[in-house]
Amino acid sequence: MTRVDERFSEAARRLLQHGFLEADVPGAQVRPRWEDGVPARTKYLPQQVFSYEPGEVPLIHYRRIAWKTAIRELLWIYQDHSNDVQLLKEKYNVHYWDSWQDEKGTLGTAYGYQIAKRFRSPENGEMTNQIDRLIHELRTNPLNRRLFMTLLDMDDLADMTLIPCAFMTLWTVTENRLNCTLIQRSGDFLAAASPGGINAFQYYVLLRMIAQVTGYQPGQFVHFVQNLHIYDRHEAILRKVLEVDVSDKRLPELKINPERKEFGDFREEDFELIGYEPDRTAYSIPIAI
Repeated sequence: MTRVDERFSEAARRLLQHGFLEADVPGAQVRPRWEDGVPARTKYLPQQVFSYEPGEVPLIHYRRIAWKTAIRELLWIYQDHSNDVQLLKEKYNVHYWDSWQDEKGTLGTAYGYQIAKRFRSPENGEMTNQIDRLIHELRTNPLNRRLFMTLLDMDDLADMTLIPCAFMTLWTVTENRLNCTLIQRSGDFLAAASPGGINAFQYYVLLRMIAQVTGYQPGQFVHFVQNLHIYDRHEAILRKVLEVDVSDKRLPELKINPERKEFGDFREEDFELIGYEPDRTAYSIPIAI
């Protein structure tokens, strides 16, 4: 069993057994609902931190994580700088955000909209965007302690069809390694935010990409989730997932085309996952809206 699988199992059992019930909070109002209109209630754990060592690919074997889809969505946000749900479907065949698109087919001022925004660099006063500033500073001023990217802008919250869950990354260089912390305000354990889930893998890939184009080795990846929850209609599915035997599984390896030296040059086919052999049971996981 891998350390990633161990952390998934431990976090899942802790959440199921000791998670706080939303219904127990006085005056609580539940925002998300299922498609039939019933409130989607959860058990939750506050302030969960999961850490991955260099080279430790955060993917579980208990069930198959759609790792290619994770990369496609990552490229859509950080390379295309897009909030266009139609582009995500037509270019990458990803349909995750269909339920949140507005009348224009976008997510409003969310996700790639924030990466596309231009601003004056606090370092040199030149106009830039978040991804370009990060890469420039890592190349020229790696000890800068103000290296972060955020998908939240308070002025834009009201015009976001969904306020991003995984919304900030923090970056630090130690010797020849680049380290990244992902901060997530809220996380659906089964669908996305667990140890070894799609959110963790996605931002591990971003760390690998940024490290490659700035000349560093990938370092530690840390994933912080403020509210990690399991929905009521997911509990039975999660208990079934935990019955899978992963005792003989080994850590997969992610290979990235070493010829890519600029962030905008990466393509989906540049990523190869070796030795990933998850359980192939298909689960129908309802998504709360």
